[in-house]
Amino acid sequence: MAKALNKIFWGSLLVFFNFHIINFDILPNFLGYIVIYLGLKGLISYSDQFSKAKPYVLVLAAVSIPLIYQFEVNLTEQIEITTNSYILMAIYIVVAFVQLGFVYHFMRGLLEIAQDAPFKPFEKKTGTVLRFYIILTLVTQIITLLILIPNAFILLLTPIILVLAIMSFIVEIILLVLIRQFRSKSLQQD
Repeated sequence: MAKALNKIFWGSLLVFFNFHIINFDILPNFLGYIVIYLGLKGLISYSDQFSKAKPYVLVLAAVSIPLIYQFEVNLTEQIEITTNSYILMAIYIVVAFVQLGFVYHFMRGLLEIAQDAPFKPFEKKTGTVLRFYIILTLVTQIITLLILIPNAFILLLTPIILVLAIMSFIVEIILLVLIRQFRSKSLQQD
């Protein structure tokens, strides 16, 4: 179990970090999703939820391939949404919902593991992180869709978007820490 969780941790870390040089992602997310997929394969014997998470990861890997190249964003005096912006926004919305499906099944699998005695201390934390992740993702996507309303509305949403971005960053780190905690506990059990 520790090896599989380690793969998921490192794959998630690859997805988490985005380093761009001249609009190209030098740590492509699809590589991280492949590593996560390999980790999920090692966890299937612990819960069928991990098996349910695998198709989501494959979709994420496929959808993230075009994101290796990021369209150039030009800031002008007036905020303007271009066709490229709509395409990127649509891709990110799809990725967010597919990511939600993956995280849901992955965390449900961790919850099943947490019902075993050695992992019992993680049960409440895992459930809380899962609920918060779902709510945060849904709110973020609703706000993202509101951006499509006239330009004046964007300025009102900017502080909300900033807060949601910070919260998403924090939740991603909490998720990574939780994976490491499960890994550490599984090492103690082996």
